Parts: sequence; C-alpha cells; structure tokens
Amino acid sequence: MISTNNRKIVTRLSLKSLKANPMRNLAVICAVILTTLLITSIFTMVLSLNKSMELTQMKTSGTDFHGGFKYLTRAQVETLKKHSSIREYGVMLNAGDLRNEVFKDSPVEVKRIDESSARHSFVDFIEGGLPSAENEIVLSTWVMDKLGIKHALGQKASLDIDIGERVVQQDFIVSGYYEADKNLSMAGLAFVSDAWVQKNLSSIDPVKSKASGSYVNTAELSVMFSNAVDIEKKLNKVLADTGLDVPTGINWAYTTSSLSENIINLVPYLAVILIIMLSGYLLIYNIFYISVVRDVKFYGLLKAIGTTPRQLKRIITIQSQMLYLVGLPFGLASGYGIGRALTPLLGTLSDEPVETSYSASPWIFIGAAAFAYLTVWIAASKPGRLAARIAPVEAVRFAGVSAKRKMNKRSKRGAKLYGMAFANLFRNKKKLFLMLTSLSLSMILFSIIFTVISSLDVNKYLSSYIAGDVVIRNRAIVQSAGEQPGDPYKLSGPFIGALGKIDGVKRVDSVYYKFENYTIDDTIRAALKPLAETASPEPALTWVLKNNFIQLNLYGIDAGWYDLVQKDVIEGSFDPQKFASGSYVLVTESTMVGDTYESYYHPGDHIEYKGLGKSYEVMAVLNYNALYAATTHVFSPYGYNAFFPSSELTRKLPAGSKPPMALSVTLHVDPAKLDSAAQTAKSLAASSDELVYKSREDYRQELGGFIRIFQTVGYGLSFVIALIGVLNYINTVITGVITRKNEFALLESIGMTKRQLKKVLVYEGLFNVLLTVSITSTLGVFLTYSISKSIADSMAFTVFHMGWLPFILAVPVLAAIAYTVTLSSYRMLSKDTIVERLRQTE
Repeated sequence: MISTNNRKIVTRLSLKSLKANPMRNLAVICAVILTTLLITSIFTMVLSLNKSMELTQMKTSGTDFHGGFKYLTRAQVETLKKHSSIREYGVMLNAGDLRNEVFKDSPVEVKRIDESSARHSFVDFIEGGLPSAENEIVLSTWVMDKLGIKHALGQKASLDIDIGERVVQQDFIVSGYYEADKNLSMAGLAFVSDAWVQKNLSSIDPVKSKASGSYVNTAELSVMFSNAVDIEKKLNKVLADTGLDVPTGINWAYTTSSLSENIINLVPYLAVILIIMLSGYLLIYNIFYISVVRDVKFYGLLKAIGTTPRQLKRIITIQSQMLYLVGLPFGLASGYGIGRALTPLLGTLSDEPVETSYSASPWIFIGAAAFAYLTVWIAASKPGRLAARIAPVEAVRFAGVSAKRKMNKRSKRGAKLYGMAFANLFRNKKKLFLMLTSLSLSMILFSIIFTVISSLDVNKYLSSYIAGDVVIRNRAIVQSAGEQPGDPYKLSGPFIGALGKIDGVKRVDSVYYKFENYTIDDTIRAALKPLAETASPEPALTWVLKNNFIQLNLYGIDAGWYDLVQKDVIEGSFDPQKFASGSYVLVTESTMVGDTYESYYHPGDHIEYKGLGKSYEVMAVLNYNALYAATTHVFSPYGYNAFFPSSELTRKLPAGSKPPMALSVTLHVDPAKLDSAAQTAKSLAASSDELVYKSREDYRQELGGFIRIFQTVGYGLSFVIALIGVLNYINTVITGVITRKNEFALLESIGMTKRQLKKVLVYEGLFNVLLTVSITSTLGVFLTYSISKSIADSMAFTVFHMGWLPFILAVPVLAAIAYTVTLSSYRMLSKDTIVERLRQTE
C-alpha cells in the first residue's frame, strides 16, 4: 500500500462535517461545559478550602515555613543553610523571656529575627520595622496593651528579660509594632536587635544553654523546600548530608506533608469526580452516537471511496477535540467562579474559624481539563469505532441494532402494543443500560442529599450549644494559648443576680471555669509512654512529656445541668445527690492520637487537684465532648475536662490559686414572658463587649444557614447531574426514533395506524420509567441508606431518618418527562410521509 499524506484532507472533512451539524455541536459544547464546570468547581472548592485551613493553621503555628532545625549554634546554622535543597530560609535566635509581672500568666518570648522570618511569620508592621539599635524593640499591640503604652513609634517600655544566667532590666524604645491575635503562636513575642544580642548574649555558650534547658542564644533555622511533600524526609536528608544531629520540626499546617497517610480523605472527592465524569460520558457518548447513526450513510460512502477505518475514527476524534476546545474555556472560567463563590460558604461549616483564602493553583485547571478531555475522548471513541466498522453496503440498511438470529414467536391473539414496546426496549441493551444508569444516578444522588438534610436535627443542634432559653457567655475567658482582651471576670455574681431577677426568669444555671496545669502522675505517664515510643510521636506529645504536665479544663456546673449528664456517660453511673456532695468528679476521655479517645481514670479512682486543694473520687467517665454547651469548646491535646458541682469552684480555694471565672449563664424563662425577658437580658449583656448573648432562636437561625449552604451545594450538584440524566434520556429516545424510522414506516405500510404507533412509543417511555423506578427502589434505596447513614453518623447534629419523598416524587416527574419527550419524538417522526421514509432504504 502506498502511504499518502492526507491528514489535511481528513481535518478539512471533519471541519466541514462540524459546520453541517450546528445543533449537535451546541449539545456537545454544552455537555463539555457542564462536565468541566462541575469538575473545576469541585477542584477549586477543595483546594481553596484546603488552602484556607492551611493558612489558619499556619497562623496558629506561627509560620508558613515548611519546617526547621532547632537549638543550633551559629556554625550549625551556616552549615545547614548552604544545603542545595533549601530554597529559602530564616534565622530566629532565642534571646530569653519577659519576666514583668503583667506577663506572669501570659508568657512572652524574646527573639532576634531577620526579615525573612518576619515575612513568613505573619508579622505585618502597622508602623516601623525590625530594630537596629541596641535599645530598640518590636512589640505586638496586645503586649503594648499589657504594658499600658500607646500604639505609636518611640514609646518607652521598661522590660525585664530573663536570659537564663540573669535578668536584664532595660528601657527600650518601640521601633515597630504589629497587630497580633493573642491566641496565635506569634502573639507572645518581642523582637530585639542584633546589637542587643551581641551585648548581652555573646558570653552565653549555646551548647551549655541547650543542656540546661534555657535555650538562650540557640538559633532556629526555618526553611522552605521546593514543595511540601514529605517534609520530614527532606529535613532528615539535609541532616544526613551535613552530618549534623539536631532536633527538627515540621509545620503540621501543610496537609500535603501527610497526604500519603490520609489518602482515604480523598476518596469522597474522587467518587464525586467519577460520578460527574460518568454523567458527562453518558451525555457526550449519546450525542456522538446519534450523530454517527444519522450520518451512517455518509461514513459508508466515505469508506466506499477508500477512506480507512483509522481515518474515519480520526474524523470523529477531530470533531470531539474541536468541540472540547471550544467548550473548555467557558467550563473552566464558570467552574472557577462558582468554586470561589461557594468556598466561603463551605468554610462556615467548620467548628473553628477559617480565614478564607482562594487557590489559583494551575493544577485546578490542568486537572479539570485533563478529566474533561478524558471524558470526551472515552465518550467519542466508541461512536468513532462504530463509524469505522460499518461496511458501505451495511450503511444503507443500518438501524442501530445488531443483527442477531432470533427465535420466531407465535401468538394466537396477535401482537400486543405494550408487548412490542417492551420488546423494543431490549433491542439495544447497552443503550438501555446507559440511559437507566444516567437517570438512576441523578435520582440516587438527589435522594442521598435529601436524606442527609432531612436528618439534621434541630433539637440535637440546640442541645449542643444551649440548655435553656437564653445563654450569656463570657468570651474573655483565659485559654491556654493566650488571652482574649477584656475582663474574664465580667460575668460576676451581682450581674448573675440581676439576670435572675428579670421578670419571667424561672431558673438560672451558671457554669464556672478554671484552668489548671496538672503535673503528670504515674497513671497518665503509663498511658502516654507507649505513644511516645512510636517511630514518630506527635509534637504535642513530646511537648507534654518534656514539660511534665497536661492542661486541664475544670468546670463547676449548677444542678440544672445534671439532667444532661447521663446521656454522655460511657463508664460508671451518675448519681446527682452524691455528686452534689462535692466529693466526686466527672472526667472525660482524653484526645490521644488522631480520633482515638481514651480515659486515664476509671470510676473509683482518686485524683488530687492542687488548684482546688482537694482529692476527688471519679464517679463516671464521659465522652470527650460531654456537656459541650457548658464548655469553652476548646480541647487540650492529651488533656481532659473535669466537671464538679459549682460549689466546689466557688468555695474558698487554697492560697495562690486563682478564683474561677463565670463562663456562662443559662436562663430558663416562662414561655409567656419569653420575649420581654429575652430583651431585658440582651440589653444587660450589651453593656459589655466581653459578654455574648444568644437565644435558642439565634442558634436555630444558624442551623438554618448551615442547611441553606448544604442545600445550595448539594441540590445544585444533583440538579446539574439530573439535567445531564434527562438530556441523556432525550437523546436515547431520539436515537431510537431515528434508527427505527424505516422500521416504523414499514409497520405503517402494512396497517399500523399512527395512533397505535404513538401508543407504542408512549408505552416504551412508561416502561423506561418503571425500570428506572425499579432500580432506584431497590439498589437505589440500598445505596441511599448506606451512604447517607454513614454521612449522617459522621456529622455532629444529625439523627438519621431515611427520606422516601425523592423516590415517591420521582414517579410522576419521570412519567411527565417521558410522555413529553415521547410526544416530541413522535411529531418529529410523523413529519415525513410513509413513502418518503420508505425511499430512504432504497
């Protein structure tokens, strides 16, 4: 065979064929846009939400560096920073701690940092910059507030800096200041100059300082690599190459550093993408299949004049690729826009505050384009093979149905219209399977989303945040990570008394809070030691064992909370009268590793709390998040919550122990006077910025907002997939009419009336509906139950209820669609006369 270069001719032929099918082209472009839009929006939401969470976690950890090397000498810093794998670095020197009385409960570290460390540590100066002179210093606004100085450059600050060997007392001038959240890592820091370090720390040996545990004059080298994949391995390689043995730290904010360990978290997203690809495939496949069937004579003639099967497939491929390129930009742009719009909504679903950050990663567009192209390529390949296989003679008689030998059936009563319709369904089983799959898929997805939303339980949600009609909380409570501005004792006894005197208030339940650093005892050490002996213990565990204490949240609850305790008991039993005696404590499980929860203690054990000056017997062990509405909603790693009668925290405590703070007050109000009492309580709470007022209705509206977000995302996705399913059904019906046009003409020529033909098509539509309903009412119900129950069980505020409404509503909706599409197809069929249709076979 002589090879000829006719690629240009094949391309020109493909383009001419495109121009001849404008409606087909529009349908394929719309299918590409829909598919690309869905995939792009999901990629955008996932990566943007991941980036937002990473940013929030980075600010909590204090830096966006990938990792670092700790407690280094200057020589070690110089050796490490020269490694070829390090793209960027910053050096931070430990210079001591502030020992001013105002920082007794809020420790502030003194550091010397460079410009790179400041930039990567979210130090955004309001005024000024890093210090240069020996008496200059950089402070955050909250440190300045604690010192009682104005937010301005040149302010004088008298500071006592503990450098291990002695305390340096010096007057500084503020050379720069920045805004910092006191709950974040970078809040408790002050930055001195290199000149101050040279004057005060040059005589301190970093090796001896490290051995003593003060770490003064030791440095930390924070580094950035080319990417955040397997940070620990890269840090270890740097150490191996340089021959050093120093501690390292990984920035846990980078989720990709442990992506291999959490691959299971990607499964839901991959499942959604596969569903979208399948839906897009079904639509695009049907469109090209219709195109091939309609133009089968054209492809047959091309083959007759010498076009090879490979060239015929190439014609279909070029058409699909051209339409893909046209639809791709619109799908990417609209998908990215929708993804950005939905990202803030998804961020509100997190229990923790998430600072929204939008990802513009090229992988969003590369991934979406690749998945969309794969969908188009697979969908167009089968029709392309069909066009390539068709013989010139067969093309004339082609009806879209494989010719197979069938048994002749005899009937004494003649053919029944519904029997003919039912038999017609199974003439092309693959096409029927694809159509039923597409319709069933959209129904199942909708039913899953509907079931999950209907399982959201308002009462369960409310009980997690409020135990009465109105709650007033103090948001100035001191936490372990820092201190909120304001008076943590604002919710005082006189204020609580005033709330109790409001007309209509039947009962007031208070919760008192106290924080305690609990020295690790033998029981706790025995539980933590095996975890520390693993290959890579968690940094939080290392910190706990190094400092020899865990952080506890102690709560004193009034009797009104006792009725809510029993539902959270997992070991032991709760006796309200014995608990009120003040000799017992309720302890929760502790967060161990990941989602594992265990209790250090068991009923009958005795625990001594030095802050309360007393030993208590464990009455019962509760869930780790027990009495969630009564807590600060903050859980310390490896710590636990302990509940006492409120009288135990409000009594006279040992000398030196801080008094407890009133965390919240819950009001139980007479329903007849609820509005007036709530308004009075709200006005009292409004007198102070530290107090937050919330009613049951406020929390009910918050849940309503959550449901609206879920509905917007879920129903939007199911609607698009349902639209694809309906379009697939329309395409399938139209394909059937086109491929059987000659067959119907023959039936009419031997006596079948138009009314009978119309009935056959209507019966086919109804049988399609019945088959779809049979699939969704069996396999669909099983999938809906299994998937929605697992989702509902993983959400905090759901009580699973199987939703049957989607399956009931599906029957009339599908019947209406089937009847409408059937009538439209029949009108298209009846446009030509019998003679014209019969001549097409000649």
